[in-house]
Amino acid sequence: MKNVFSVNWCHQTCKSVLVAGLVVLLMSTALIAADKKPADTKKVKITYDEHIKPIFRAKCFACHNTDKKQSGLDLTNYTGLMQGGAAGDSIEAGDADSSYLYMLVTHESEPFMPPKSDKLPANQIALIKQWIDGGAPENAGSKIVIKKPKFDFALKGASSGKPQGPPPMPPRLSLEPIVHSTLGTAVTALATNPWSPLAAVAGQKQILLYNTKTLELLGVLPFPEGVPQVLKFSRNGSLLLAGGGHAAASGRVVVWDVRTGKRLFAVGDELDSVLCADISSDQRFIALGSPSKVIRVYSTSDGKLAYEIRKHTDWMTALAFSPDSVLLCSGDRSGGAFVWEAASGSEYLTLKGHKRGITGISWRSDSNIVATSCDDQSVKLWELENGGNIKSWNAHNPGTSSIEFARDGRIVTCGRDRVTKIWDQAGKQLRALPAFTDIAVSVTICDETNRVIAGDWTGKIKVWNAADGKDVGELTANPLPLSQRLTAATASLQATQANHQKLVAAVKVNQAAVANINASIAATQKQQTDLQNKLNGINANLAAAQKAFTAAQGGAANSTKLIAAIAVPLPAIIEAHAKAAAISKKVAGDKELAEAAAKLKTAIDKRVAAKAAEQKNLVAHQAAVKANQLKITQLTPQVKPTTDAINATKAKVVALQKTVKPATDKATASQNAANAAASALAAAQNNLKRWQAEIEFAKKFNEAQASTAK
Repeated sequence: MKNVFSVNWCHQTCKSVLVAGLVVLLMSTALIAADKKPADTKKVKITYDEHIKPIFRAKCFACHNTDKKQSGLDLTNYTGLMQGGAAGDSIEAGDADSSYLYMLVTHESEPFMPPKSDKLPANQIALIKQWIDGGAPENAGSKIVIKKPKFDFALKGASSGKPQGPPPMPPRLSLEPIVHSTLGTAVTALATNPWSPLAAVAGQKQILLYNTKTLELLGVLPFPEGVPQVLKFSRNGSLLLAGGGHAAASGRVVVWDVRTGKRLFAVGDELDSVLCADISSDQRFIALGSPSKVIRVYSTSDGKLAYEIRKHTDWMTALAFSPDSVLLCSGDRSGGAFVWEAASGSEYLTLKGHKRGITGISWRSDSNIVATSCDDQSVKLWELENGGNIKSWNAHNPGTSSIEFARDGRIVTCGRDRVTKIWDQAGKQLRALPAFTDIAVSVTICDETNRVIAGDWTGKIKVWNAADGKDVGELTANPLPLSQRLTAATASLQATQANHQKLVAAVKVNQAAVANINASIAATQKQQTDLQNKLNGINANLAAAQKAFTAAQGGAANSTKLIAAIAVPLPAIIEAHAKAAAISKKVAGDKELAEAAAKLKTAIDKRVAAKAAEQKNLVAHQAAVKANQLKITQLTPQVKPTTDAINATKAKVVALQKTVKPATDKATASQNAANAAASALAAAQNNLKRWQAEIEFAKKFNEAQASTAK
């Protein structure tokens, strides 16, 4: 592409201001008179009249003089040279490296001059550099005044790769919104940093910066110029550009340093709001467009207008520099789309095909393809060799609102069908994300987090994970003032405190319930043990009584039997004794008979005694039978109720044990809820402290900003 570009540039040299001047300057073969020895430039003051004008006289006066003044440039006098031409200033006094004339002469910037020729001799280039670096004085008596550039951040070349060092992220900034409205408005612009998790959201008179990982608001950048209609990060992510203003009144472009949050400068003075803008990746140019139909390109070295393009026939709606800073693509409300040479504004290509207004322009990272979106539904991809349309598809019906290339070549779009979509470069839809409730107007993709961010006409801004389409969260272009956040945080803290107290009380109740259940179980189990011991005692006593009763019955029966055994022969023995005693008395002296009668008497006495003893035993046995029978009668009725009581306690324990887990679970749940409430309380307390600190910080921040402004 660059070779084609160089050839085209050479064909367009007459259209370029400084190029035309330098062609004349460098095509001449005349040299400074050889008989003059070069001055010792290290010791003398290099001036236009004495040292530089002779070079210009020999090389460029033929075309760049007071009468001809080709491309608006007159080099025959110092005033004309310093005024520059239609392309703006050619000399930056005190800084040769930033002077456009010098960069073309040294071949540091395309197109190399002279075309198809070698550079100027080294001694002439060195002389020009020394003159510019020395302040570019007109003559020996001139007072050297080196104009200090407003800002100096131009890079030596295009910067589109990942920068060294930590990702560009803002410092701590004020979170106080400049404006807060009760109703949301359309999302006018979104942008994501190419090398950090940072998103910029356009609001009313402000830009909101968000962390795309946490979705946390990082800061508010004031945009007093009005409503931002376009947001762009520089290709290296170090700068943030916003363009906008007040409709039919004014428009400007403002640039901030991302790492410091400082407003660096503003360019443009439109009579209507800026609708589109971009900064070249080498950070040399800022282009803007508005309803004026004119593209104005400013130099970042001094903020002055470098050139204008008046080709468009309707409002400017989109423009973007190529990542290599070589080309500038622009589109308008009537579907006109063009590609320009970024350094000069010379027309390079016309992109024909769109039938309605261009809504977005995005370059692929290698600068070989540019994508355009249109209200005619279409997305078109263009190659930059010949401007051919290599792919086209209808992305959204009835119109596509916004488009952006991801770093890996994917394309994100959104449109009037309310849907946000992800595509490959062949036009294959990779994913359609959930629809908004109104027209989707702006979309961007964060390469660092792979998250798609889109906004709709009502002001809703959604964030999705591009990998799976899951909803991550939302951003807002209309955050609450810090005072309202503090009020809300205070109310939230009070509600959280009340909820925490309620849950802590519930924990106590539920834990007491568990303790009561466990105490009841323990008491019931003790009661069961006592009853079991009682039953065991009853059963033991009953068994003993039954055993004693049986033994007493046996003893009584045996005594009765023994008494009967004694009683049966006793009358006969008594009778025998009586007879023996009577006979003995009759037969006095009969010793044997007397002994017989005595033995019978002894037998009678013995038996009578034995009978009496057994009768006594019988009485005792009968008493024991009666006593044990009474015990049995008393103990037996106690067995069943005691057993029933034991069974009841067992059932009660089982029932109580069944309530332990639910009660414990309830207590655990309430404890977990209380713990969560405690965490929520701590978070609410921290949140309150945070907004108190943010309010204090915002106050000091604003004071510091006001002091710096003075």
